[in-house]
Amino acid sequence: MIRVTFDIDPAGLASFTDSHLAALWHIGQANPAAHGDREAGELAGAVGFEIIRRWLSDTAPELHAHQPGDHHWKTLLQHGLWSGPGGAWMPHSASTLQAASPTEHKEA
Repeated sequence: MIRVTFDIDPAGLASFTDSHLAALWHIGQANPAAHGDREAGELAGAVGFEIIRRWLSDTAPELHAHQPGDHHWKTLLQHGLWSGPGGAWMPHSASTLQAASPTEHKEA
């Protein structure tokens, strides 16, 4: 039998290479400590958070997915259209709304 022991300092996780950190993830999950062991859980959490921190640091954030005026703009588009530069917002007629979405106007 061969016994392999690892000493892991969670305070140094930021200094490890990506491949070493990946190995620590597997080691943390293969830890023979009983399920619910506090130190085993804290190590797995620390390694996981470092992996997430690195992944997010290399991932550009979505900058324009949601904007303050989106709700109002979407509501305007549901009820009419802008006729273009120098134009005006024109409401949909009742017949246009029914033709565009007939299932929304069906009676149960």
